[in-house]
Amino acid sequence: MRNFTAFKLQKATFRFRGIRNLFFAILFLSVMLIGSLPNDANAIVFGVRPNTLFNPAVPTIEAYLDVIWVPASPPKVLTMPGWGVSGANAVTWNSDNLLYYAIIQDSITGARHLATVDPLTGICMEIGILPNNMSSLTYNSDLGILYGMSGSSGSSPETLYSINISTAAVTSHGAFPLGTGFGEIIAYNFDDMMIYHWTDGGMEKIDPVSFLATPVVMSGVTMSEPQGAVYLGGGSFSVTDFNFSANTFSGYVVSMAGVVSFPVSLPHQLRGLGFYNSLLPVELSSFVSSVSGRNVTLNWSTSAETNNSGFDIERSVLNGNWTKVGNVSGNGTTTSSQSYTFTDRSLAAGTYSYRLKQIDFNGNYEYFELSNDVNIGVPDNFSLSQNYPNPFNPVTKINYDLPVDGNVNIKIFDISGKEVMTLVNENKPAGYYSVSFYGANLSSGVYFYTINTGNFVSTKKMTLIK
Repeated sequence: MRNFTAFKLQKATFRFRGIRNLFFAILFLSVMLIGSLPNDANAIVFGVRPNTLFNPAVPTIEAYLDVIWVPASPPKVLTMPGWGVSGANAVTWNSDNLLYYAIIQDSITGARHLATVDPLTGICMEIGILPNNMSSLTYNSDLGILYGMSGSSGSSPETLYSINISTAAVTSHGAFPLGTGFGEIIAYNFDDMMIYHWTDGGMEKIDPVSFLATPVVMSGVTMSEPQGAVYLGGGSFSVTDFNFSANTFSGYVVSMAGVVSFPVSLPHQLRGLGFYNSLLPVELSSFVSSVSGRNVTLNWSTSAETNNSGFDIERSVLNGNWTKVGNVSGNGTTTSSQSYTFTDRSLAAGTYSYRLKQIDFNGNYEYFELSNDVNIGVPDNFSLSQNYPNPFNPVTKINYDLPVDGNVNIKIFDISGKEVMTLVNENKPAGYYSVSFYGANLSSGVYFYTINTGNFVSTKKMTLIK
């Protein structure tokens, strides 16, 4: 799971390829119009324009090239079937299910709703009603939780909630008063795994496990009332701001340490924020597998890398869930071809699928799936392996191979020949097996383990040292 600010391109399963291509076209035209851009010019920040007493407007969702805040596409009017839309308070990106979530105010009851929103059309699909002062959203990709922060209301300070993305039901995690409570903006930082919180009174970071807040002293350019924030990676946030007294709007870069810089004037109020980064850092030139006994070796090569942190290796039993089985570090940024290898060892007989989850230093990631399934067949001969580790304390592993189906009996004996334990006594299909032996309740000394399949008997010695 990486952060809502991290756009994920899943080559095998990505359902919005047309959206991606459209944005590439928009981005190309924008670059042609404005000339040279910063290094992160491929990043698009989405915000929602609210409809307020001081800044009346038709609520829209808008896309900007961050961090220069040049419009990347025309605004899209927000609509929600079955409801009129009178306002919008926030938008954020869920990097796990590839959806944007927004806080939408309806024109019928005035209630605030959690909804998904298509940033290319502005169409919102209502999920459920939120507390009426909910003002900001952010997605914790490490825990898979959507959070919301409510504004202060009367004697009630800002409150942090986790939000069920299926029902909009909320769970309170306590009050986090900060200043007079204007702004109440949150953004998840996937590098230090903290939730950052801004109001007109300052900045703090909240631990999403203990829910303890640590103040962050701000410096640099002075902000007034934060309206939206999103973590860009590399220790920096993009933050929008509203100066109430001057009725002006700005975008800033704010560091994790609280340094505010790079002010840019905005045309109007912009709340949110959600992040789309079309830059993916690796060109994979090959990805192949080989099998040796019960070990699978994966080899892959890249023709170029940009900002490549590394690869998670994930395995799945055929049509099953994916499990991370290892990690290989990347080579950062390079134009030279790079080769990688990983061996997945001691697999049981069966059919497996593999994929690489390539992750960059900003948290963006992309999947590359092995084109073929990998089959681990049955062994040619009976075998009982030496336990490992040996000597051991208090647990060790014993591997054994069965070329045919049959009953398997594995027993443990002490040095006098007395049976102390039966590890296995059941019918097994042909294949590769491992069993763990726990000696916590036994005394130090030499022990023997014996396998009996009817057609095969073998005994080996092991040593328990406490």
